Amino acid sequence: MKNKMKLKDALTMFLQTRRFDSLSKSTRVNYESCLASICRMSPYGKNLGDMYVDRINIGICTEMYDTWEAETSTANANQRARVFSVLMNYLINQEILDRNPMARVNKRSSEPRSVIWTHDQVLSFLDTAFTKFAWRNIGLIIMMCYEWGQRPVDIRHLTWDDVDLDNEIVTITQSKRGAEVILPIPPNLVAMLKQQAEDWDFQNYVVPHQRASDEAYRPLTVHQMSTLLNEVKAVAKLPDELRAGDLRKTAIVQMIEGEVDQLAIMNVTGHKSVASLNPYNKFNLKTATSALERRQRE
Repeated sequence: MKNKMKLKDALTMFLQTRRFDSLSKSTRVNYESCLASICRMSPYGKNLGDMYVDRINIGICTEMYDTWEAETSTANANQRARVFSVLMNYLINQEILDRNPMARVNKRSSEPRSVIWTHDQVLSFLDTAFTKFAWRNIGLIIMMCYEWGQRPVDIRHLTWDDVDLDNEIVTITQSKRGAEVILPIPPNLVAMLKQQAEDWDFQNYVVPHQRASDEAYRPLTVHQMSTLLNEVKAVAKLPDELRAGDLRKTAIVQMIEGEVDQLAIMNVTGHKSVASLNPYNKFNLKTATSALERRQRE
């Protein structure tokens, strides 16, 4: 029946086409990885891969775009939107869809982004966030992103099944690559999560939002998270440019500056190759300075 196809099935069909096979190897790898990551997304608490393609509307696509931008960069959001549009346009050609909803999302111009948080800025944010119950969830999201070097999307969707407070470890399945990382929970975060569990472990999500329409518990949306983030930054008098998505980069840069072994960093970040860490080295003035100072001169 027309339109009654789930996104994950549409992706499987697209990957078997001659059009996909005609692409270069690197492009095929990029498309497949990107589209598989999109299928793992859960805008508004609904798994995108299990959603019928005709139900994917402008609102959902806008939430997807805003998520990509908030948690990585505008350039990444634009690239992912382009790849998703390739799939949507293929479905239009197959007469499965009538229109591409991603094409109607307002895209923004991208500029190179090199913002990272300082440790003092993180502490200032947390000190402010934990003064009000209404800000506690955004405080926990920021704290977990910073402590574990993970993307906000994966922290927003963290469930109590992922958290082992007895053994003080957390298991995070990353939405971008599907990598699974197992990380220790530091003592300061254990205490916070135990308090959070006392208040919220009757439902699935570690940092939940109760949806007004049906009172169901869902992860915070990107818009809700951004609103809370901006409220706390304003009170803490922190720069407007700071984003939750910058905390993963901040943690990686700090590990590199601390001369942590690259393979050890990959165990935290979930990267598949050492080369994936190269973009973070451009922020690493401290290590560059140390290397120059230790240079042997004849």
